[in-house]
Amino acid sequence: MSHPDRPEAPPAAADAAVEAEYRRLVFPSGYRNPRPAKRYNLVVIGAGPAGLVISMAAASLGARVALIERHAMGGDCLNFGCVPSKTLLAAATAGLSFEAAMERARSVRARIARHDSVERFTHAGVDVYLGQATFEDPHLIRVGEASLHTRKAVIATGARPMLPPIAGLEASAPLTNESVFELGVQPQRLAILGAGAAGCELAQAFARLGTRVELFEVAPQVLPVEEPQAAVLVAEALTREGVVLHMGSEVQSVSVTPEGVELAVSGGGRTVVDRVLVTAGRRRNVEGLGLDKAGVRVDERGAVAVDHRLRTAHSDVYAAGDVCSQYQFTHAADAHARIVVRNALFRGRARADHLVVPRCVYTKPEIAHVGQTARQLDERGVSYDRYRVDWGELDRGVTDDAADGYVELLTPQTSGLILGATLVGRDAGEQLAPVLLLMSSGRGLESVGSLVLPYPTRSEYLRRLADAHARKRLTPRVARVLGWWLRHSR
Repeated sequence: MSHPDRPEAPPAAADAAVEAEYRRLVFPSGYRNPRPAKRYNLVVIGAGPAGLVISMAAASLGARVALIERHAMGGDCLNFGCVPSKTLLAAATAGLSFEAAMERARSVRARIARHDSVERFTHAGVDVYLGQATFEDPHLIRVGEASLHTRKAVIATGARPMLPPIAGLEASAPLTNESVFELGVQPQRLAILGAGAAGCELAQAFARLGTRVELFEVAPQVLPVEEPQAAVLVAEALTREGVVLHMGSEVQSVSVTPEGVELAVSGGGRTVVDRVLVTAGRRRNVEGLGLDKAGVRVDERGAVAVDHRLRTAHSDVYAAGDVCSQYQFTHAADAHARIVVRNALFRGRARADHLVVPRCVYTKPEIAHVGQTARQLDERGVSYDRYRVDWGELDRGVTDDAADGYVELLTPQTSGLILGATLVGRDAGEQLAPVLLLMSSGRGLESVGSLVLPYPTRSEYLRRLADAHARKRLTPRVARVLGWWLRHSR
């Protein structure tokens, strides 16, 4: 049994070399910050996805840019999020051992870190500073001994895990996404608090690696924000793989005992595990920035308050990514970054409130969603039509033995514009792309009528849905007119 106080196993020599290279790339020891320019066009605080894209794009356009990072280049996505988690899932699916899967996750992270490294950005002309950034005023930012004067500034400091207020939880040394990928000893019993995307993905990965996983969620279903039918398919898959689901269960206290870490659950239940992993709750990184001196306001969510052009309360200070966004996704941060570059450097009028932002859960089966759910439309009293095709209805779904799951689109009753879409099954995130294109361009299912898709492919779902929409639009009156025409035409 592993225990919170037990030291992790030392890494193998190859793994240690990988880790050393990774650290050199994202936060090199002994690095000396550059001498500040007289004045920057842009100072970017935070080298996560948003900050990196802003800095590289602005520098490539000829702007004088400074980028400040206090922890590790690449932010949450590279270091603790998308990259290691998706690698771990793939490694677990491939049947690797726990040690090999963890080593692969760290190896892939190190390889991808080259794209986000200090040296790459300095070679691109960005002045990279490592340390804590603090505003002295909207146009003056200090980092260490350096004072950076700038015309515009961007806050892109992201967010971090937040522990729920559960008695005894902190004393049990819980894992979060910032520590779970550094594990050297496999927990034989793991409790995961939170059945959102991260919780479900890691539950499936650890279960496939041989850990007994117990997944706790206060909501009545896994993936509470997703369509219930989609969530059921994921829940069934997790259960088949041995994950024990505790839905509608609240962990009330945690204590360390000789047998392990004991969780007291609402209703009187008790569970003993080796480690606890928390995947519920995020807190924006705004501490220590001196936002009050910059005239920047934080809203009731703890996020930096911005307008639709991503300007803060001070018009020369912008924010992008998780620190301000309701969408805590890398791709949303990337979209924010492109808006900030246009607006901050060129007085653009790009808007963040018109973005079509999808989300994806990378479990098996995968869930991809964009737009509104049926529940949200029902709550707003919006009437809609529902179009659905199961993968098993497509010949490619049968030939590839990939019939599990479905695609469902929601449209207004008056048009084929897409209000929301949910895809469940193999490569759902990839298959969502044409729907995103339609929604982003303001086009509906009517525009798919002339689309020729290769046979047999799973992408044929789009033509199936468009045909279903066309049939539904064929009202009795139109049918009568068409019938008359066909009877009397020569």
